[in-house]
Amino acid sequence: VESILKIGDLMRNLLLIWMVLCSLCGTRAYAISAEDLATRNGEIAFGQAWLKNTRERLYERVDPFCIDLLETWLIRLKNHFDLGSMPITALCLNGVGFNAFAAPGGIIGVNRGIYLDLDSESQVMAVLAHELAHLSQRHHYRSLRNSERISTGTLATLAGIVAAIATQQGQAAQSLIMGGQAANASSALAYSRDYEREADRLGLAALGRAGYRLESMSEVLKILAAKQSQSSEKLAFLSTHPLGIERQSDLDARLAQFKDYEEGSPVISDPDFQFFRCLQIEGLEPPINGPSNFSCSSIHSMLKHFRTGNFSKALMIFDGLPTQYKNTFSGFDIEIALTLKTGDFKRTESAISTVALFFPSWLQPDIARVDLAIAQSKPILPRAIRERMIQRPERLDLWRALGRFAQAFKQEHFMFEARAWDALLHGKFEAASTQLKRARASWPTTLDQRPLDLLDQAINQSKAL
Repeated sequence: VESILKIGDLMRNLLLIWMVLCSLCGTRAYAISAEDLATRNGEIAFGQAWLKNTRERLYERVDPFCIDLLETWLIRLKNHFDLGSMPITALCLNGVGFNAFAAPGGIIGVNRGIYLDLDSESQVMAVLAHELAHLSQRHHYRSLRNSERISTGTLATLAGIVAAIATQQGQAAQSLIMGGQAANASSALAYSRDYEREADRLGLAALGRAGYRLESMSEVLKILAAKQSQSSEKLAFLSTHPLGIERQSDLDARLAQFKDYEEGSPVISDPDFQFFRCLQIEGLEPPINGPSNFSCSSIHSMLKHFRTGNFSKALMIFDGLPTQYKNTFSGFDIEIALTLKTGDFKRTESAISTVALFFPSWLQPDIARVDLAIAQSKPILPRAIRERMIQRPERLDLWRALGRFAQAFKQEHFMFEARAWDALLHGKFEAASTQLKRARASWPTTLDQRPLDLLDQAINQSKAL
């Protein structure tokens, strides 16, 4: 979905309508009640079912380091919202537009394109705080409740608008919104202004409590306003989003009320963030007036050599970077990838151990150890990765790592297990069940059967949703 941040709660409402419509595919037509999202548990179940149904269309970036970092940012902020035990699902997306969204059940998606315009962790946290505020105030549920019951005709119109936006067909979206169902669609989406201001207010407070610059929220709004003014494809419904003087003035007034807050330490240092930012915007065209405090040319040159298989040259460029950038967690992540290819496994293990020491909850080090075992031709699956799979079966990157391991060592029982989880996390229940049967048939009698029992249970639970 293009530019959800840019057009605010209107797009969040459209996203919700799209989720509801997807959940009705293949069933009889009937009206949707807000009561389907009335409880937190119902919201979580709904969100997870939606994610499985639409995951393939989200252009997901299955990058363990990116996912771990985004999770860490979100958890730091989540502690300052009334979200209880709601799980957080962090999605790094390949979309190039300025886009971040919150879906019911704690699902947060962030396009890599936002890093073209945001140049600090504090600004990214401002975006995430705004999204978490929408979740904490249950704006999805309240929007649907306020619109009472939505007819299938209106659902079809709104879903068509969303689909057109998702594929960047601006003219198609304008045509749809000008059609016969436009009045009903507008009435279903008429609550965005208050929700946006509420998200700004609560997001700002959480940002300060988490130790980030409050001005970052205002900076992001100004960036969005500038991008909107420069857009050559302004859709008709953008006028319902309060991105102008009114919203900026309201935020500035609130900023003036915050006097006592302490700026804390970020999750990663500024050099680390700049390195991470360069990795995310590889191959993207930077905006004319975008951040320019750090040049990505050397890092992008390194990545170009890596992509073309010239690993020694890529490592040489990496080693020539200033120490303040090499000795960062983003730097360690790249050092792992490079040295796995060049065979310098002592450096690989050192970088893995450093990341694991500072971030013991991160999955990236354990996934990297799987790739190290492959590079060293050691056909024994590291024990730690199995423990992670039991704790975090929803993490797709774990199963992709198991698939690489199984393929490298021709261990078909692991391959079937990995494929089953991959299919399950994409909502393909029959395929998951088929792969589970194959895993059971090929599973060595000397191995613990509990991973297969866990998979069986997860498939049955997902079918029930």
